[in-house]
Amino acid sequence: MSRFRARILTLTLWALTLSVGLTSWGFYALSDNAAYMKISKSLAIFGEFFRQVSNEYVDEIDPAEFIEAGIEGMVKHLDPYTSYIGDEDSEEVDIITTGVYGGLGITTSLLDSAVTIVGITEGCSAEKAGLRVGDRIYAIDSVVVLKATTTELRKYTRGKPGSAVTMRIIRAGVRDTLSIALQRQEVTLKNVTYVGIVQNDIGYLRLERFTHNAPAEVRDAIATLHKQAQEKKSSLSGIIVDLRDNPGGLLDAAVSISELFVPQGTLIVSTRGRTNESERRYYSRRTPLEPSLPLAVLINDNTASASEIVAGAIQDLDRGVIVGERSFGKGLVQTISSLPYDATLKMTTAKYYTPSGRCIQKIDYNGRRHGIVKSNLDTTKTFKTVTGRIVRDATGILPDSVLAAQRQADIIGELFKHNTFFSFANEYAGDKKTLPEKFAVDKRVFDQFVNFAKRSRFTYESPAFRKLTELEKVLKTTPGQSQNQAVLTHVNAAKAQLAKDQTQELEKQRDIVSIALYEEILERFYPRSAVIGKILAEDADVSTASAILHNPKRYKTILKQPQ
Repeated sequence: MSRFRARILTLTLWALTLSVGLTSWGFYALSDNAAYMKISKSLAIFGEFFRQVSNEYVDEIDPAEFIEAGIEGMVKHLDPYTSYIGDEDSEEVDIITTGVYGGLGITTSLLDSAVTIVGITEGCSAEKAGLRVGDRIYAIDSVVVLKATTTELRKYTRGKPGSAVTMRIIRAGVRDTLSIALQRQEVTLKNVTYVGIVQNDIGYLRLERFTHNAPAEVRDAIATLHKQAQEKKSSLSGIIVDLRDNPGGLLDAAVSISELFVPQGTLIVSTRGRTNESERRYYSRRTPLEPSLPLAVLINDNTASASEIVAGAIQDLDRGVIVGERSFGKGLVQTISSLPYDATLKMTTAKYYTPSGRCIQKIDYNGRRHGIVKSNLDTTKTFKTVTGRIVRDATGILPDSVLAAQRQADIIGELFKHNTFFSFANEYAGDKKTLPEKFAVDKRVFDQFVNFAKRSRFTYESPAFRKLTELEKVLKTTPGQSQNQAVLTHVNAAKAQLAKDQTQELEKQRDIVSIALYEEILERFYPRSAVIGKILAEDADVSTASAILHNPKRYKTILKQPQ
């Protein structure tokens, strides 16, 4: 799905980040009598509470639903990554782990209160049948699902490979619903979604998740890059690994991918929790595939978990430069445990630490449970990389090269927040079967977007606009009507002027707006890999990383390596 759209998706895939292994938990970590008594007392109270309410509450209660509500309440007291997974959702764990499921090859989200396709897996039934990003699913077979949740929709889209399904969709610009016949199939999610040469001799690969197959796919991608370079009668000057918007996945996969680049025998990551079993140190066990080729890793604020393990290892070991913006900051490890009746517990059992010894976890959930609402950013500590560069903990991964020019203006963030790019692309592409071969977002398309933003009543609430709105509320609730009314007149005039300035602000951000529109519109007509290939030339992070890799002196200076 679109890298820009990943910022606004309500579906937070990073919450399913996993580490491998099953652990059977007892109360051995709480062996003292006082702790044991607390547990015994609490379980007795909970059991009696459950029995009385189940049997005597005024209305009949489903015991299974009641206990699940209790469990959900308990996990909400912990952190966002600890969760109870019922038997009906257990397949989701397998999908995140293996990347394989039976279905149609679509990713959906509830946008503007309607089930909307936001991603299509290349080569799957949905793509072959002509479904598009932006299509709204009205019905599947005879069941109306337009307002369904992701969980509710899943039972209609997932199923045995080979089984048939008919989907009715709503497409912008098309008057009637479209009826499309599809066939479920075994869908394999790719970890590496694009491989290619950029800037003449720089290898580029996009890694979007960490399932069991990720290390093999990265290894194959590197081999492909060398082959492509040889076909051009040249050799690679460096490799860019793009981890932007990668929510993570398996810890072991992150370790195996790091092994492709770092020296054998070096520490990649370590984990520590409350128990001895949670303390592990992961070293590189293999001879690296690329021990010295200059390397750049792209990250952004949606780069999380296993992605941060890779970026942290590359940075701490001074194996490559990190380019982009600060990563998400998830330094917690989850373990999967089996529960009775095919249920599953995904529980945070440890924190992970990069080779320098830092934990990049940004939010202190333990403090929040005890009423201390603050970030770990308040107490950051410094650590050193192999060459002595200063890095910090509790902040996510801070890049070595930050593109200040690419930091988004407020209005761009608001456009993403209100799905304005996404909705315009739906309208623009709705009645078109193809795009011109040399399609570009020219002045005509840009002006159409500006008019669309006005028609959809998009309002850019700049910091000044928000301050005026706050003042307006104060004036309306404060005694002194005559004086306040005079001030209100000026406030409203100022807000109206700021609204007029919105078009000028869009014009100032024309380049960034045009790139976002270009990617979104392409998504309606091309497979994801083709879209990535078309937008790389306009990607500022890729250009910056390429420039660093093409300049050995600058590259070594950043890493404090001998010239």
